[in-house]
Amino acid sequence: MALKNILFILFITLGSTIKAQDAPNKIDAAGKKQGAWIKYDADKKKVYEGTFLNDKPTGKFNYYYNSGILKAEMLFLKNGTTSYAKLYHPGGKIMGEGKYVNEKKDSLWKFYDEEAKILSEETYINGKKNGISKVFYRNGQVSEIKNWKNGELDGAVKKYFEDGQLKYSSQYINGKVEGKTLYYHTNGKINAEGIYKNDLKDGSWKYYNEDGKLERTDVYINGRLQGEDKSIITKEQLEKEKQQSEKFNTKDPYSEEYRGE
Repeated sequence: MALKNILFILFITLGSTIKAQDAPNKIDAAGKKQGAWIKYDADKKKVYEGTFLNDKPTGKFNYYYNSGILKAEMLFLKNGTTSYAKLYHPGGKIMGEGKYVNEKKDSLWKFYDEEAKILSEETYINGKKNGISKVFYRNGQVSEIKNWKNGELDGAVKKYFEDGQLKYSSQYINGKVEGKTLYYHTNGKINAEGIYKNDLKDGSWKYYNEDGKLERTDVYINGRLQGEDKSIITKEQLEKEKQQSEKFNTKDPYSEEYRGE
């Protein structure tokens, strides 16, 4: 075979190979992604792989950590407007699972620790918490139950000790504590009780020891402690107290949204 023909065959073969490598990522005349796509970062590490139809993700997409380990699986439906997600820790265990509608969390979401034990359950509508959320201890026991409305605490809030005994009970309206609030000792007896008005302690607050004996009574007016010394609770002290009462809060451990961009 002539050298010219050999070079021609090599050129055709090499050209076909290069074209095959580029082939998955196609954009039509209108500039829309079509068919199979694989995206790489600047270091040529795979970011995701999936399929587009008229620039919309469709079917299954896989996303990856820089290490190449699977980061998330997404199933896109309804012209890409709805997706079901499974998110993974770098170690491979499931981190979270739930549904997106128009790229916002929707319906029930569950989150897990690195050993795939349940951390929390949250319900969303249009990306905001609505309905009941739960946080769990490592033994599976519920540590708190909260009610939400449009992303704000609204309704009963209860917290529990690890053995299931009630620890805290209160009521929220539009994100603020309102009404009777109770704290409990581990033996079930009341630790403290009083009223909140507009997120501030108000009226008589009673504190008891573990035997149920009254230890003291404090009187508050709009968050200010009354008494001979006219002590005033500072804004910083109020915030610290509120944070302590909310210490079982668990943030969403994986808030990144996955899109086929």
